[in-house]
Amino acid sequence: MKKFIALLLALLMMAGLLAGCGGGGEETTSQEPSGTTSTEPTNAPTYEAPTESVEPTEIELPLVDDIHTFEFWIQNGYSFEDFSTYADNLFFQWMEDQTNVHIEWNHPASGSETEAFQTMILSNELPDFIQSVKNYYTGGVDKMISDGYLQPLNDYMDLMPNYKAKLYRDEETFIQGVSDEGNIWAIHHIVDVPQGAWFGFGVRQDWLDDLGIDISTAETIDGLEQILTAFKDKTYEGCGPLWLSGGGFSPSAALNGSYGVASTMWMNSGIINKNGTAVYSPLETGYRDYIAKIADWYAKGLVNKEYVATNSWSTPEDRWVNSQCGVGDFIYTGDKLLAASAAISELQPSPDFKLSAIASPKLDASMDWSDIHLRNNQDKIRSGNSMGITTQCNDLELACAYWNYAWSEEGIEASNWGPKEGPEGDTSATYYVDPTDANGDGHVECYQPWLMEKYNNVTNVQVKVACHNMSTYSIWSREWCTLEPYQIEYCNIWDQVAADYVWPEGVTLTTDEGTRASTIMNNCNTIANEWAAAVITGEQSIDTWEAMTEQLKTNQIDEAVACYQAALTRYNDRIQYMGQ
Repeated sequence: MKKFIALLLALLMMAGLLAGCGGGGEETTSQEPSGTTSTEPTNAPTYEAPTESVEPTEIELPLVDDIHTFEFWIQNGYSFEDFSTYADNLFFQWMEDQTNVHIEWNHPASGSETEAFQTMILSNELPDFIQSVKNYYTGGVDKMISDGYLQPLNDYMDLMPNYKAKLYRDEETFIQGVSDEGNIWAIHHIVDVPQGAWFGFGVRQDWLDDLGIDISTAETIDGLEQILTAFKDKTYEGCGPLWLSGGGFSPSAALNGSYGVASTMWMNSGIINKNGTAVYSPLETGYRDYIAKIADWYAKGLVNKEYVATNSWSTPEDRWVNSQCGVGDFIYTGDKLLAASAAISELQPSPDFKLSAIASPKLDASMDWSDIHLRNNQDKIRSGNSMGITTQCNDLELACAYWNYAWSEEGIEASNWGPKEGPEGDTSATYYVDPTDANGDGHVECYQPWLMEKYNNVTNVQVKVACHNMSTYSIWSREWCTLEPYQIEYCNIWDQVAADYVWPEGVTLTTDEGTRASTIMNNCNTIANEWAAAVITGEQSIDTWEAMTEQLKTNQIDEAVACYQAALTRYNDRIQYMGQ
């Protein structure tokens, strides 16, 4: 049996798989079946063979003579100059020019997405396309299909040969892209290769230089403690130099990952995939050992005491720029902005501010980086961004033709860098071509410099001119053209750590499993979090760990873990669709 590697973009996702849908960051709603005839596909898919590409086929454009409109329901958390709705996105404007297909954008009010989705379902008035569809339907995509709302695409893949080539490109991608029941349920967000760890632990390099400490000291837990001890007098007004998020964990798993355990607040509610077995982290001795270490550092003044009141997925900017921490999480693209702000800090200006990345520290020097099994990572398919086509789509064949063009060679280029090529510096073009591949990402396309100047960061550029976290094929290293080599090296440092314990992105709980597990996990996470906070702050002894774990078992944690195990087993059983 072949081994499949599945990774989880789990950071920024506090609820994890608690919802009935399963998967990253899901929200849930209740709904009754519509009574529509079952939309089960004629055939389950069978993986044929890796197909890196298809023979280019001529697509006759426009796809229709007269403008045809589809409605696209999508969350919109972005608003900046020249952008307030996806109607302002240049890629989709270009798609309309090419195809004569117009998208009518339906943006639910920010924060009310769940209620808006529920209203759509209860009224049985659906748009043609729903972004992040798996995040909202209780019971998951297979139930949404059997209830008559979501269109399976098994029988329509030959209408989308460009998309099919990417979905079938390798075994791991295919396994992540089908459901437990063998449904191809969406136009997925697929990346060319799994993105590396895009945030992790950083350390104030300028402080290390001042103190004459080599950064290699941070490779072990004991070495990191030496650095933190030396940093105490460097922090503003004696703030503890280590920044952790609320609950006492690093959201990137940069520190708790060393102990082989996940945070109940950040990584799938603490559930990990330990060698094919679902495990709840607070029951692991590594969890006890981690909390004991953080409690020791807290007592020594090495942990910033404000962590308890601040639940942020990355170290807050003001903690870095005001010298209120010396070690914490940061994003690999953001160090220059931090340095610029630190230079003019009103509390403690640091004109020499510089960050270096450090990998999760080893528990002892004899360990290898591969002995650490958790870190920030991304999957080949980011199914939380995948788009479903509903059973009320007004022209399914045209919809397939539209998305097939978006996945064509020219569509992929436009969706990654924007629709217009021009010389470097051309303010009428979205990207230019650098034949030297100066950024070393294997691609010669680069965003125009004026876009970075106008929109401030690469995310805004992608949202405005290309596709950011949507149902397209993403070349994730596209943002490298805005970076310097040392910034790219941050990712390589964090990527030294393995990620085989991370919960697979595509695992889905059934309605019953999700409902039962959610109630239990809410209770158990509260117990574990309160215990961890009490031990770290010295209000309780680490020796109470066994009593805490007994309390978890009394609250039926084993039953919840069994739900996750059943879902993980079904995920692994998708091998049946591989064909032999």
